[in-house]
Amino acid sequence: MIEDVPVPYFFNSIDWNQLINDYQPAPTFFKDHYLLPIEDIKKIQTSKLDKCLQHAWSTEFYRSRWQNNGINDITKINSLEDHKKLPTYVVDDLRKSIAAKPPFGTYQGVAFKDTQNIGPIRIHTSGGTTGQPRPTLYTVQDRQVGSLLRARAFYLAGFRPGDAVQNTLLYSTHNGPFIVDEALYDWLGCVPVTTSAGIVTRSIRQIEIMKEWQVTGLVGFQDYLIQLARTAIEMGIDPKKDLHLKNISTMGGDPRLVEKEWGGINALENYGMHETQVMAAECPAKAGMHLWEDAFIFDIVDIESGQSLPDGEIGSLVVTALYKTGVPVVRYDTKDTTRIVSREKCACGSSLPRIDFLQGRADTMVKLRGVNVWPEACGDVAKNDKRVSNEYFCVADRINDRDQMTLMIELKEPQSTTVEKDVKESVTEMLRTKLSVSINVEIYNPGELQKFTKFGIESKPRRFEDKRKK
Repeated sequence: MIEDVPVPYFFNSIDWNQLINDYQPAPTFFKDHYLLPIEDIKKIQTSKLDKCLQHAWSTEFYRSRWQNNGINDITKINSLEDHKKLPTYVVDDLRKSIAAKPPFGTYQGVAFKDTQNIGPIRIHTSGGTTGQPRPTLYTVQDRQVGSLLRARAFYLAGFRPGDAVQNTLLYSTHNGPFIVDEALYDWLGCVPVTTSAGIVTRSIRQIEIMKEWQVTGLVGFQDYLIQLARTAIEMGIDPKKDLHLKNISTMGGDPRLVEKEWGGINALENYGMHETQVMAAECPAKAGMHLWEDAFIFDIVDIESGQSLPDGEIGSLVVTALYKTGVPVVRYDTKDTTRIVSREKCACGSSLPRIDFLQGRADTMVKLRGVNVWPEACGDVAKNDKRVSNEYFCVADRINDRDQMTLMIELKEPQSTTVEKDVKESVTEMLRTKLSVSINVEIYNPGELQKFTKFGIESKPRRFEDKRKK
């Protein structure tokens, strides 16, 4: 006899009307909450804060951290200013939690056994480019709000119902490609073209699919999108004339570089991570990325002291996700560095604050002779030499009691020893001029850096190794 076990169907697991009222999807969001004055946005944040903190308190991870900081009654934290008194935490704290109580740590907020009561649960991981991938459990609400938030960024980028949109993120246990697919399909009515990264679908075939299937939208990390553009040109394809591509949604860099490589096709940046999904997105005004403050609380803090910084100063982004019912995220110091570029009303009509593109990671920053240097900045400088490819890798080391950094760069094609020497001198001088510090430069031929970067093998390329810690 077949066992009779009730199934917690996905479509019965949440109040859909409540969800879209609390976290408006596109296009409703852009006609309503997106245009609210900041005072009204703060009221929305405050109304969601108590439930968020109560859920976090239910986990051993947050409760013990807060109690160790003298907070024994979370109900007394009931304002946005009070919330800033809560201690921050970093990714290493999550790793320690997993090590102490494997395999999921003490921060999840839900467990597999809760499925019958709360609905289906998904498990995905971080990209693992800064360490061992971290598992995250997602409730139906977390998954749907998360994909809805990403869909907002895609709507700003120009994606519309019926658009065929190519998803080049690497499918694995990593959350990224799945949430892109869900955002496109569930919340925008787009047609996801799930080619994945080059290791799954060769770059040449990616361009062939783009052309044959009349793809109009493209999603991916900056590095691979630039490689795809160059592949198309090598195939004799003019991106603007021979393809149907209209809009690109980028992550992890400067979208203006992507636009240039694709012959001027519109590209807009968005920013997020696997615990929170998209938190900010660039609008067509191209004047910074708007923070989704109806779903998050943000703070930019000094990298060393942890104190809040004034607008315009670069610091680490600290975030609280107000919508989470699975893994809570409260005062998470992401170590992603950026700055507030404006709180004035944007040309698009929104008063949501705008942040700059990411400057790099605070935990990969190297201080050389008093100058803060990020690997990402070194790579961007090197690309100004047209003989240099998009691939780079930085190594920090301590030699003779001095911190040093070496920038390893790839050439677009093999060159003579004389040309290699010229490229090295050129990039070394550009680094000295633009970053005000001396950085060693090493030259590699095409493909030789993959063993360091894992480009095309992991979900995101690695760009930095700190040998000082070994």
